[in-house]
Order: sequence, then structure tokens, then C-alpha cells
Amino acid sequence: MEAETLRQLRGAAELATDAVGAAVGAIAEAHLAIVGQVYAPFGLLGPLAAPVRGIEHIQTAITRGVYQSILGVNALVASAVAALLEGGSEML
Repeated sequence: MEAETLRQLRGAAELATDAVGAAVGAIAEAHLAIVGQVYAPFGLLGPLAAPVRGIEHIQTAITRGVYQSILGVNALVASAVAALLEGGSEML
């Protein structure tokens, strides 16, 4: 593969990785903000506030875990693509 083609492919892969990371980060922040707004009124319900907070914490932990998993897969794919492209540069 030509050096210029490899350079362009590396740049495209980095751009895609960065775009996925930025999008996932923004979506995760929005999702967590929505969760906070949904559960906030329940804090005013006296004895129900503590159990609702517990549910909110569970949902928040699951949400964070899902988005961290997506980012982890994104990083693995980026590493695999980089390794494949590195192999392609050895063919020059």
C-alpha cells in the first residue's frame, strides 16, 4: 500500500475514533443529566426519597458502565485498525 494512502487511512481512523469518543461523551453527559432531572422531584417525597436515591444510583452506575463499555470497544477497534495499518506499512 502506498505511504500516502496509509497516512490518510490512519488519519481517517483517528478522526473516527475521536468522533465516536466525543459523541459518546456528550450523549452520556446528556443521559446522566436527564436521569438527575427525572429523580430530583422524588427527593421531595420524604420517606420515599432514600429508596428513590438508591434506584437513581443504580441507574447511574449502569448508565456509566454502558458508556464506558462503548468507549472501551472504541479503543479496542482503534488499536486493531492501527495494528492492521501498521502491518500495511511493512508491505511498502
